Amino acid sequence: MKPLNDRITGERIDRLMTVEIRPLTGGVPAGFVVPMYDVCRAHHGEPLSSLAARRLADTLSRGDTVFIATGAGAAPKLPQGETDGPVGAAALARALVLAFDARVVLVTEDAHAAPVMAVAAMINGELSERGKAGAVSTVCFPLGVERGHHIAQALMDEYRPSAVIFVERDGPNEEGFFHGVRGDCRNPEDVGHVYLLAELARQRRLLTIGIGDGGNEVGFGAVRDAITAVHPLGGKSLAGHRSGVVSVIATDVVISASVSNWGAHAVAAALAARIGDLNILHTPKLEYALIEATVRAGARDGATSRADVAVDGINWEGHTSFVELLRSIVAVSL
Repeated sequence: MKPLNDRITGERIDRLMTVEIRPLTGGVPAGFVVPMYDVCRAHHGEPLSSLAARRLADTLSRGDTVFIATGAGAAPKLPQGETDGPVGAAALARALVLAFDARVVLVTEDAHAAPVMAVAAMINGELSERGKAGAVSTVCFPLGVERGHHIAQALMDEYRPSAVIFVERDGPNEEGFFHGVRGDCRNPEDVGHVYLLAELARQRRLLTIGIGDGGNEVGFGAVRDAITAVHPLGGKSLAGHRSGVVSVIATDVVISASVSNWGAHAVAAALAARIGDLNILHTPKLEYALIEATVRAGARDGATSRADVAVDGINWEGHTSFVELLRSIVAVSL
């Protein structure tokens, strides 16, 4: 794709992924989406979706391995995680397999394993029809930082990924505590420290991409002061931690979207446009199936804590329509 067309398409995708239609109460506070995107956009100076697609295209060779880490939420409201994260991770994994013949490892923690494994199985089933069976696998982190260091190093040594991507995966604040966007705090020993993969990847000069919607996720460390400044709740920790909820873990590219799944879909759409193949982006039918699969495996809507086929308080029709609009943007770019 020509650079000008790439930028125009990226602008369109970014505008779509930052449409704020989530509930006015619950979840991320209203009025946060566009200011948060603006911070990341100012940091990078270009459309975020097409930037991530370009960096992936410049980095990956055929057959490379990519880690995509996901999984958010904790008991009692979200004991097996939420529907935001695994769906986007799976759809982006599919795009990377089709675009680069990549091997993708979905990385999560034990509590979120069932929904993540469910979407991996669904993607593998679809890819098997294209002769790419078993391209997506899943590994899990145990709880606690000490065991996290061990498995992070072991995974990096075993798989030697070329890129590490995070989709709706919490990262710690300066004091080492994990938070939800509304300020609720989680004990570090009750969390899988998957963010350690970002630190190891940056030490090895591997591409890292962070995708989130609240500032508490891996990636926003690159812009944490600016994100805290625009946070409608001031980014405050309800447990009183001075540094607040915004993560200190930075990535090379940080993408802020209205819904984290949408940020991952946006990157897949930008890849489809860049490569010139609409089939790299999944379909509305598959979007519904992925959301439903996470719910059947125990995930819940992060905004309502209900076992609905919904994400961040938006019904499934909203998400399938989002994917259809993305496909329209890509189609006119080809």
